[in-house]
Amino acid sequence: MPVSDPFGGIAGVLAAEPLAKHSQFGVGGPAQWFAQVADEAALRALVLRARDSGVPLTMLGAGSNTLILDGGVRGLVVRYDDRSFTASDGVVMLGGGCMMPRAALDCARRGLAGVEFGIGVPGTCGASVYGNAGAFGAEIADVLVDCDAMAPDGEVQTLDNAACRFAYRFSAFKNSFAGNVVIRARFRVTPDDAASVRRRTDDIQRQRKASQPYGIRSLGSVFKNPPGDAAGRLIEACGLKGMRWGGAQIAEKHANFIVNVERATAADVLELVRRAHDKVAERFGVDLEREIVVVGEPALSATGIA
Repeated sequence: MPVSDPFGGIAGVLAAEPLAKHSQFGVGGPAQWFAQVADEAALRALVLRARDSGVPLTMLGAGSNTLILDGGVRGLVVRYDDRSFTASDGVVMLGGGCMMPRAALDCARRGLAGVEFGIGVPGTCGASVYGNAGAFGAEIADVLVDCDAMAPDGEVQTLDNAACRFAYRFSAFKNSFAGNVVIRARFRVTPDDAASVRRRTDDIQRQRKASQPYGIRSLGSVFKNPPGDAAGRLIEACGLKGMRWGGAQIAEKHANFIVNVERATAADVLELVRRAHDKVAERFGVDLEREIVVVGEPALSATGIA
């Protein structure tokens, strides 16, 4: 197959698709090719075609904690949009594209406790497993039973909690299982009074609104919290809360968040990330580690990907 059209014959694959409109943060250059699929067979077809054509494959969730660079992403970008939800015998199964806040509310409506923290995780199930996402004292590792992952050869295997090797904002999908796509996951839940579960999700949501930027495009937690401290506290102590660069700003409500206040570029964001990192290192000797995922390439020209 000609390299110029490696996805010929596969419906729904778009060329030069702007990724800013597929990111909650609203920033990012174009994907060389882009597809949004909701079933396993369609995903497998794309994964295999990318492998056979030697085309890099990038998976994109909701784009809530991913910074897409201004030059866009070479190769194929896929959003897996299976949002299925089933509950049986103390286990909830979510499709990889299911949004965690929606899952938390669906569980509350059914009187199922365990994933209330998901209301504070504005990402998909697949991305949340990948990054061991968490909020307000709980994380994926606390409740995951197992997950199904598709390898680059299209084969699907089930990985239990231990095999995922969870750590703080980390899973094996970042190293030994890199290139595998989480297509569904199962979580432990317990029956509870529906009103009580909903009160807990509402409380988490109130905490989130009170302590984090809300109603504005945010990149989520920019840095991981260092042991025994909080990245936001350190950045604020350096006097950087509210600092603006281009269209991006270190949030005034919480200094570990960067918000898109006026058509920000990824370059704007990275400059703020650099300044926050360097100021904290200079003043406190702490080497903050990024929590956000950065994908793509810097802008090489006014047209994006060269």
